[in-house]
Amino acid sequence: MFKDFVCRFAKPHWLCLWLMANSLHAHADLEFLNTQLMEPNDAVIVAAEYSYFDISLDFLDFASKVNSSSTPENSTSTQVSLIVPVTDRLQLGYEYKNATAEVSRVVEPLKTEAQGQTHHLSANYMVGYFADLPFFINIAGSSSKQDTLEIDCYSHAGIVLGGTCDTADVSLFDGTAFINNREKNYYPAMIIDGRAQVYRIGLEFRGQLFKSLPFYQKLDFQSSKTDLTYQAKILEIEDSFLLNASFKGKRLGDTINSLSSQLPQKTPWTEQAIIIEFGSKIQLLPSISTTLAIKHYHVNRKDYEYGENEVNYKNNTVLNLALWFEPNDRFKIYLRGEASSHNLLGMDPLAYNRKTSKFFAQPHGQISLGTMLKF
Repeated sequence: MFKDFVCRFAKPHWLCLWLMANSLHAHADLEFLNTQLMEPNDAVIVAAEYSYFDISLDFLDFASKVNSSSTPENSTSTQVSLIVPVTDRLQLGYEYKNATAEVSRVVEPLKTEAQGQTHHLSANYMVGYFADLPFFINIAGSSSKQDTLEIDCYSHAGIVLGGTCDTADVSLFDGTAFINNREKNYYPAMIIDGRAQVYRIGLEFRGQLFKSLPFYQKLDFQSSKTDLTYQAKILEIEDSFLLNASFKGKRLGDTINSLSSQLPQKTPWTEQAIIIEFGSKIQLLPSISTTLAIKHYHVNRKDYEYGENEVNYKNNTVLNLALWFEPNDRFKIYLRGEASSHNLLGMDPLAYNRKTSKFFAQPHGQISLGTMLKF
């Protein structure tokens, strides 16, 4: 009945499949280091940071307010950054980040883990002065990739689609291998890949508030392209007998069409964002300072296919607050917290699609510990 695979039906349930794309925090923290570079800098800077989110930090219980069987349990990222002053006016930066995210479910799969990497390049060039304030042009680009995520079994609406798990109600396996060798090589329920490219250009002013408080003001334009791909063998069924078969009062072909409409789109889409940011630094003691940055994103999407009843989230406000300890002129250590009003909107294009957008109704937060060395 199939050319490429065979289907085993253990129960006459209708099929539906979805795996929430995991959030891999991808925006570059070279921008955060900017708050420590408001004064002229002629040293090479190497920085490292570890960031962490855990469901136990959800003090206001936002996760329970999302109507989903999935819960984002934790996410971590490690990164290294390099800033090199090329001339008195030009600084170049590079950053590498590795991130993981873990999601739990009350049904199959009970736990999934996604991993991804980001490479980020930036350039900061002082053009001159405007009203006695240093005036800069910032250019940046990054590339993110989520590692291939293979889901063996997935449960939705009371049915388990597999895979090799013993609880599978519906399984697909390689028909050619079964005919030739009598081997049942089961296909996973779904295989997901994700890539994103982000480009940014902007203007920046730096100065002193009240002649003693360093600050910067930025206005950026950001464009990102997101490409999510997935494979699900259930979507490839073409046999007319099976497509017209009825399971729990529903035609299988109609169910497959419904399933396709609920998955993220297979064609790439773009996000364009206007970003306004203000940051400042306060010296508390000779070796202790604090930095504050407030950033607002306004996002528009192009070639994006909205799901039924999907809310179009466009705005996100992010607060960064850090405490710095500087025992000498060449070494710094910091502890910072980051909170955003609408999850990672504008910050991580891989995190947002029509099936995960409901999570963007809620805030997001994480804590980070980092160091910075000057050479």
